Amino acid sequence: MILNRFFHKRNFSDVTLHPFVYLKPSLGISCFLILLLLLPQVLLLILTKSYSSLYIILSTLLASVASECVFLLLKKQFKYSFLIAIIQGLITGFLLPATYSPLAVFFIAITVFFLTKYSFGGFASSWINPTVVTVITCYILNTAIFPDFLLTHDDLQSRNVALYLIQRGSVPLIPLDSQITAFLNKNIFSYLGIVIPEGYVSLFWDCGSAIPAFRFNFITLVSSIILFSFELLDILIPTVYILTYSILVRFVGPFFTGGAAFQGDIILCLLTSGTLFSTLYVLQWYGTTPVTRRGKSLYAFLAGLLSFFIMGYGTSTVGYMYVILTMNILSLLIQVSESHRARKKIENVLVPRLSELEAENV
Repeated sequence: MILNRFFHKRNFSDVTLHPFVYLKPSLGISCFLILLLLLPQVLLLILTKSYSSLYIILSTLLASVASECVFLLLKKQFKYSFLIAIIQGLITGFLLPATYSPLAVFFIAITVFFLTKYSFGGFASSWINPTVVTVITCYILNTAIFPDFLLTHDDLQSRNVALYLIQRGSVPLIPLDSQITAFLNKNIFSYLGIVIPEGYVSLFWDCGSAIPAFRFNFITLVSSIILFSFELLDILIPTVYILTYSILVRFVGPFFTGGAAFQGDIILCLLTSGTLFSTLYVLQWYGTTPVTRRGKSLYAFLAGLLSFFIMGYGTSTVGYMYVILTMNILSLLIQVSESHRARKKIENVLVPRLSELEAENV
């Protein structure tokens, strides 16, 4: 939306060639900032010498840009299409394990990207997310490469599943974990009467997963604060989704697993399975979500419900992708309902009101 600058000036005789201002950042600015916020995670992969993950990301990046080139030869070009293709390629690479073959990933990605763009539409007109389809296709073609669930039924009966995994060695500790934990306990958590054990800092900073999107939760959290603060992304869907998923894990999960009542591990469900990363960058990809607040809330609630039954307490490697794929389909039904409600409102409210106004003016 835009407002005329003249209404914000006292001197209405001023003339400018740029009379409009945006109430929200433009699509171009949004894309540049999202790309900028993804770069720190790439830098961390370089610093941690995760070269296999970087090769995968490079493969999906090249595949996304190449498919966009082919697609634009057949369709009308969109101004920011290549920038969006770069973002989509990066996100896809982050969601694939480092052990996958970069060459195989390239051919799978370029095929899926082109087919989904050509069959379902390009940017903001596709009802299905190409990133999700690419990851699921890679999973189906070589399931063994993706890490398994880290949790067993016996693990879920523990009151603190995340701590159990840390103590078991499933989450590698970063070198400064003990020093940072001691500092936080002494200077922050001591005033709250809380003591956190060693390992949570590692889980929050870098859990060491083979899938890059699962690793740097702190960076993802900071990025989400920036994007929501500048209103570059809608905060409604992530908020409703996180609340729904967390509440179900906390209060309903123990009844299914036989664990302590109302003691489900929220930390584990949010810091594994790429929950934060996928919620921020994939769940509300352009063109795949409803447009009204009621529709978005329903979309997010159903996504949280599906996440609980598909991903459980967490540590799922591809479960979130199946959640989004299902929600892309359900979103179509929600959007049809939105269109029906809007049409009904126009016919029953706006049209009669316009008729009354015309009658008054006669």
